[in-house]
Amino acid sequence: MTKTLQQLEKGNEYKNLVDLQALHSEAHARLAELEADLQREYLDLVDNHRPEYAEIQSKITEAETALEILARAHQDWFAGKRSVKTPYGVVKFHKGSKLEADDEEVSILLIEQAHEKSGVKGESPLIKIKKTLAKEALEKLTDEELTRYRIKRVADDNFSVTPGKIDLGKAVKAKEQAEKKEAA
Repeated sequence: MTKTLQQLEKGNEYKNLVDLQALHSEAHARLAELEADLQREYLDLVDNHRPEYAEIQSKITEAETALEILARAHQDWFAGKRSVKTPYGVVKFHKGSKLEADDEEVSILLIEQAHEKSGVKGESPLIKIKKTLAKEALEKLTDEELTRYRIKRVADDNFSVTPGKIDLGKAVKAKEQAEKKEAA
């Protein structure tokens, strides 16, 4: 049986060390058991909802796909604004872009040459690196600079759906404004 900190014996430090190690090890073992129990209970809980979860996810995916097809077929709905709001949410198009390099290796070579011309030393022969374009950094360059490296910014028209939800803050403000108008 292990002792608590208050029960440690004075003058018997080695025995106390062993007792504390036992306490520590037993606590870790019990913690591992508790975590395993919780993990099992969590999986049981999730398993009870798995069929419904899968069905709902499937419905959401199907609805989003159908909404996008419908929205793309009726671009006139989005002529003034890039979104359509209904009581059930918002469907919208938003501009985006991605970078495309016809030949990534050539682009990397051109970037390396520009880097060397700037006077910065090259890479160490002790480091083996898989080279890919750092698209996050390239996003910051102008289109003119990208062209120099044979990279082009391609515009994208992304689609998204946001479900509707009640904003009680807006509802309260609307009610207050209506009451003020009635009182006036």
